[in-house]
Amino acid sequence: MKVLYDSQAFTMQKFGGVSKCFCELIAHLPQNVQWEIGIKECNNVHLHDTIMPHLPYPQHIDFERFICRKSFRGKGRLFAAANKYIPYFHSTEGINQRYTIELLKRGDFDVFHPTFFDDYYLPYLKGKPFVLTIHDMTPELFPQYFKKNNSHIVLKRKLAVKASAVIAVSESTKKDIISILDIPEEKVTVIYHGGPESKQVEEPPVVDFPYFLFVGGRGGYKNFSALLDGFALFHRQKTDVRLVCTGHPFSQSETKRIQSLHLTDSITQIKASDKTLANLYAHAMAFIYPSLYEGFGMPILEAYAYGCPVILNKRSCFPEIAGDAAIYFDTNKDGVPIAESLTFAANLSSEQRQQLIALQRKQLHKYSWQRSSLQLSKLYASL
Repeated sequence: MKVLYDSQAFTMQKFGGVSKCFCELIAHLPQNVQWEIGIKECNNVHLHDTIMPHLPYPQHIDFERFICRKSFRGKGRLFAAANKYIPYFHSTEGINQRYTIELLKRGDFDVFHPTFFDDYYLPYLKGKPFVLTIHDMTPELFPQYFKKNNSHIVLKRKLAVKASAVIAVSESTKKDIISILDIPEEKVTVIYHGGPESKQVEEPPVVDFPYFLFVGGRGGYKNFSALLDGFALFHRQKTDVRLVCTGHPFSQSETKRIQSLHLTDSITQIKASDKTLANLYAHAMAFIYPSLYEGFGMPILEAYAYGCPVILNKRSCFPEIAGDAAIYFDTNKDGVPIAESLTFAANLSSEQRQQLIALQRKQLHKYSWQRSSLQLSKLYASL
């Protein structure tokens, strides 16, 4: 059996969750599954680190270098238009897509698995099955936080209807796919992501104060505003504990909000490498995830792997993925439940903390890339 993948996720992300998950799944496929990716050049970190270490880096224009290295409003639309309408515009994305079309025309594959929602390949399938992975339904459930006329919403619905099978990454996401896209239940298969192995961090903490950890994006449905309110309430009682945030530097509006809550000296932003992030997980009082919605929530398993207690909003897939190994609160915008959970986590005894970490390790064992890839291969075979 041979599976053909395309380059969408890998050229869309230099690094990130979607491309990393595809790399892990492909790397762990059983030996009876041959695979090929329609890709000629790419700078995706996960691709180079795992399954295609000898793939050339971009020799032509990619999105990052288009016009200038800085991002600006409309850059994405200009780049897409150049790819589509200028015949001799030799971009990395265009070269990879044309190569995928060439492979589709050859027909030397049994199943096609696109890695995102562009539908360019539909005229070239010639009746062969294709599988669509839907990682979440965030734009459909929270349109207020996304651009109007989001083409991915339209394409996702179109492709989900046409696909031979749809993969959801959690039962929660499956439920949303069925109800929002009106897809038959029997067409949707849940295949969980794998998780990292439990790890020990021997290095001393990179910061010298007690802290809670927040990881990733902070906009909109990530509910960071409620976390600020909750941490401000908590901080009145525990003034020595700080909040450490990874990801992009704080925006001007975030900085003003932090100042208004008198938390300027109590919230730290760190641009963390993988090694630094591991250290932050390992030494945090707890990792807090206040998001209103996620398709899976990979940082939960990352925290579990490093023995870091986890505080979660009791929403979407979180109870499903984290099980009974987390501390839960339930809130939309109110910071009081968050403050209560932070206080609870801060007051855990050493014995209670170790009991929670033991539950986390047990829950982490449920997630394996090898098991997920085996499920995926069985789905391919069924088609």
